Amino acid sequence: MKHVLHLGVFLVALALAVPAAAGDWAHDREGFVIGFNMGGGTATASPNEGEDDSGGGGAGSFRLGWAFNNSFMLGLESTAWVGETDVDADLTLSSYKLNLTWYPSAKGWFMRGGFGGGNAELKLKFFNPDVTIEDSGGSFGLGAGHEWRLTEKFSLGGAVDFNAVGLDYGDFSFTNFTVQFNWYL
Repeated sequence: MKHVLHLGVFLVALALAVPAAAGDWAHDREGFVIGFNMGGGTATASPNEGEDDSGGGGAGSFRLGWAFNNSFMLGLESTAWVGETDVDADLTLSSYKLNLTWYPSAKGWFMRGGFGGGNAELKLKFFNPDVTIEDSGGSFGLGAGHEWRLTEKFSLGGAVDFNAVGLDYGDFSFTNFTVQFNWYL
């Protein structure tokens, strides 16, 4: 819990400092885009049998895309959440999607969404050697945020992304609160 508090303080400080450091560069977005996010989030597992379980953990994502114009970008994005469970196990939830990002104005706001696949990996550490259980299924995701152009080609921002994945033994969802780094090349 202490790590989540530190992350929250860092994200608030960053959110206050970045607009002050932002330059007067236009949000030109045509061409190749590469970016990644880092932060934290929450996840919920909803098994077909039993009760829902949720918790906090680390989060991140990576994207490659092509901006057709200043309003739309199509890209591949991989998003993950990593945390520990109450039973001495590591849980990794991920999704990989084809995303469409919409920039409604030249001010830095964006919304994105997409469909693809996802998986869950549970690594049980109380066995010797560790036992890993994996499952995969379809996924969808939605996100929104704001970015500030710090140089002609680089932007820094904040994002909230929701991902849901359907698995054979149940469903999981995770919501990530992250700092976003994008290069428009």
